[in-house]
Amino acid sequence: MSRFRLAINSTVDIASIFNRQLANTSVLSLGTGNVSGFVDVIPLENIRLFSIKVDQPLAIFADRSCEKILFSIDLQHSSANDCLKAQGVSLSRAALFGFNSGLSDMDLLLPASSNMCCVAIPAKFLIKRLEKLNCTELQEVLDNFNILVNSVVSGRLISILQQCWDSSLPISNEYLEDEIICTLVECLADQSDRKIGRALNRQDRHQAALDVLSTTYLTPTRAFEVQDLADLLHQSRTSLFNGCREKFGMSPVQVVRSVRLHQVRHALLDVEFCIENNLNGVIDTAEFFGFIGRSHFAKHYKNEFKETPRKTLSHRRKAEQVF
Repeated sequence: MSRFRLAINSTVDIASIFNRQLANTSVLSLGTGNVSGFVDVIPLENIRLFSIKVDQPLAIFADRSCEKILFSIDLQHSSANDCLKAQGVSLSRAALFGFNSGLSDMDLLLPASSNMCCVAIPAKFLIKRLEKLNCTELQEVLDNFNILVNSVVSGRLISILQQCWDSSLPISNEYLEDEIICTLVECLADQSDRKIGRALNRQDRHQAALDVLSTTYLTPTRAFEVQDLADLLHQSRTSLFNGCREKFGMSPVQVVRSVRLHQVRHALLDVEFCIENNLNGVIDTAEFFGFIGRSHFAKHYKNEFKETPRKTLSHRRKAEQVF
C-alpha cells in the first residue's frame, strides 16, 4: 500500500492541498502563530484517502465538485467545547459528514485537536457500486442528509480508517478499497441505531462572513477596508461584523488582517514566489499584499508569529545558504 505525506507550513499550503479535490479553497487561522502539520495521502485505484493534522484551529471554506463525493470523519475524540463543525453543525461524537450530493461548498471549523480523515470517491463510481450491491435506495440518504451517526460509523469504519495509516499492516490496495466502500455502504444502510441530520440553511450574516474570508483570500493583492467589503458583498457593516464574530470569533478587520499576515509569511519563506513577483524583501512583500503602514504591519506580524518579518526572512536566507 503506497502513501505519501504533504507538509503543511502555512494556510497557503492547506489551500493548495485541498484544491486537489475542491476549488477556491480559503483558509483562516483561528489561533495565533504559524500553522504547521501534514496531510497523509493514500491513492487507491478508484478512491483517495486523506488524513489531516494541524497544530492550529482553522476555518476552511471551498467550492465542491459534483463529480466527487467526500465522506469525512474526525478520528479523534473531541469534547463538546472543542469539536469539529461541519456546515455550521457541531459534531461532539464520531459522525460521518460532508457526503451530501447537493452541497455546493464545504464549510469547516477544524479544531487543533482533530484528525480529520476524508474518503474521496468519484460520484459515478459510487453510483455503479450501489447498483451492483442492489442498494440504489441509499442515494436518497446521499441526496438529503449530510451527517450520519450509528454503531458502524463509530466502530468498524473508524477501525478500518485507523488501520490505513498503520504502515506495519500488510494490506493490499484492492482489499482496502473494497473494505472501505463496503463499510461506507453499510454505514448508510444500517438503521438499527442510526441518527441522521440535514445540512442547515446558512443564515445571511454567516454567508457574509464566509464571503469576507473567500473574497479576501482569493484576491490577495487587494487591500480591503470594511466598507469596501460591505459594498462589494452588498451587506451592511453590522451584518459583516456580527457574521464574522459569530462564525470566526473575529471582527472583519481581524479576518482580513489574519489572512494577509499568513499570506505574507508564506511569501517571505517562498523564494520562487518572491522571484516571480519581483519582491525584494519585507517591505516589498508587505505592500504586495496590501499593507501600507510599515510600523503597524511589523507590530501585527510580531503579535501573530512571535517574531519580526525580517527574522522570518532571515530563516529562509539561512536555509538557502545551507542548501
